[in-house]
Amino acid sequence: MAEQCDLFGGVMPAQRKPTDKAKRNWENGFQKWSNEQALDGLYDYGACGYSSICEYCDNEIYGRPCVRALNAMCRDKRIAIDYTKRNYEEIWRL
Repeated sequence: MAEQCDLFGGVMPAQRKPTDKAKRNWENGFQKWSNEQALDGLYDYGACGYSSICEYCDNEIYGRPCVRALNAMCRDKRIAIDYTKRNYEEIWRL
């Protein structure tokens, strides 16, 4: 690794934090759970109109709309999510 750093002028490459992987895995699981909750199969993604996070959903065309809406709501309300818990329904009712 030290030899590679010398090739690039001594700059260490950026490394991901261990929490990034846990967050990504949690978000993928949340979106999958949300997709399973879709109302009557009318929507491709999530249970649109089913939760307060849906107020933050701006576009369903791009992937993971429920995750993006949840992240927007958490930024707006200054809420932090514990990515070690997998009780998605509890999060959905925020």
